[in-house]
Amino acid sequence: MIYFEILLSVFLGLATFLITFLSFYLFIRKIWRRAYLKWDRMIDMLLRKAIFFHEGNNGQLTSIPITRRLKDNLNNRRFSNRLVKKIILAKRNVSGQYGDNLRQLYIQLGLDKKALRLLESRKWHLQAYAIQQIGTMGLKEHLARVYRYTNCKNNLIRMEAQIAVLNLIGFEGLRFLDIISYQITDWQQIRLLKELSTVPQTELTGIDKWLSSENASVTIFALKLARNYRRYELYENIVSCLDHNNPNVRKQAIATLTDIYVENTSEVLLARFERETYQNQIAIMNAIAVIGDVQNVSTLLSYLDTEKAQMKFAVARAIINGNKTGLECLVNDQRSKTYPLIDMIPQLKTEIR
Repeated sequence: MIYFEILLSVFLGLATFLITFLSFYLFIRKIWRRAYLKWDRMIDMLLRKAIFFHEGNNGQLTSIPITRRLKDNLNNRRFSNRLVKKIILAKRNVSGQYGDNLRQLYIQLGLDKKALRLLESRKWHLQAYAIQQIGTMGLKEHLARVYRYTNCKNNLIRMEAQIAVLNLIGFEGLRFLDIISYQITDWQQIRLLKELSTVPQTELTGIDKWLSSENASVTIFALKLARNYRRYELYENIVSCLDHNNPNVRKQAIATLTDIYVENTSEVLLARFERETYQNQIAIMNAIAVIGDVQNVSTLLSYLDTEKAQMKFAVARAIINGNKTGLECLVNDQRSKTYPLIDMIPQLKTEIR
């Protein structure tokens, strides 16, 4: 009985503690929520004022009016962090004079100095955040300090630095491809290409050098650049990548040649078919189906004997689209009457270009 009373007392004590703790937590959270709402109104009003701010009549830059209350709140770390996030978000969504006004506000509030202090932090996430701010706010005067992080061993810092230099100086920022020793991941490449799509197009140089880089990921990225920007003058450089020792580089070269090709490209690809990996062989057949211009259909017909359905389908598609007589040759072949080709051909007929 006494043990039951002790357990009951402990349970009631824990319940009382939890209820008190939760009540206190909800009370504090309610206070912070009210504070955040006030801060958001204050910050939003400041950003609207900054975005539509005009210079003085004499054309000289003048300071954006800031209330005393907001200046006092700048010493509050929570408020300052909230302000920075909102300025960065606003800067990403506007351009031209509006973006310049936000940049002026950012500097006027001394937030650039805070970012530089974060850049010297030993915590990688703070360094990455500082680099992101410098890039987004267009602080070109700090380009040299950011550029040295483009080959940083920390993946996140390195990625943010590479994005930042593109924000700061556009296509010229890709010069970091000359010196990086780490691999550019697929996700990094996607982010870089997305960032480049927003940069005003200028003469993009250096792709030929990157196509022969010792860093395989740089070569792959250069192939994507050549493909995206239709650099036909690099055709021979792209073809040379078909002999690269990395199968991923060769696969990307095949994909690039699907868009950048000349009269004998299909024959060039077929010449390498036998010694390629299975996935790259599939890529070659898919490329031929797009490029066409196959001189000898019998070469393609010889690959129909494969037991793998995926390969058989890819070869059949290449035959049909690779030559104007391809469909006739395939239909007249005895293997077209057997499974699975007998089911594949009707579907492939609907895809004829």
